[in-house]
Amino acid sequence: MLRTLIAGILVLLPVCLFAQKSNDDGMKATKITFHVTSVSYEDDPYACDAGECSAKKFTIEGYSDSVHTGSRVAYVLTCEEFVSHKPTPHLTLSCGSIHANNDYDARVFGDSISFWPEEKYTPPPLRGNYTILTEKEVSKPGK
Repeated sequence: MLRTLIAGILVLLPVCLFAQKSNDDGMKATKITFHVTSVSYEDDPYACDAGECSAKKFTIEGYSDSVHTGSRVAYVLTCEEFVSHKPTPHLTLSCGSIHANNDYDARVFGDSISFWPEEKYTPPPLRGNYTILTEKEVSKPGK
């Protein structure tokens, strides 16, 4: 299990460190204001061997108003947060603290959104981006 956790961290490390600089095409991230409408999480018993670590999968729903009047982009995002139990319990990958009915400054990358500030950061823990599951342009509700 420890090998699985280490392999997962090694796979996620470049994503966490390099994805925050630019999109897949080398363009800078797009800054948005993200309004969170729903937050849920569930324990992921299959992410770790018993006793080695624990994982929670966060799902966020929300939207960002579009540059086009009358429309916005609705998103469903996920992030998996890991706590290693050895040698002592400690957070190894953080999704941050996100709550419904709040607006957050965020940055959109190729397939993820970061709610972390842009300043230089030295782990631990690693800062996880939220993976975009769905992204859809919708009409703003009428007033």
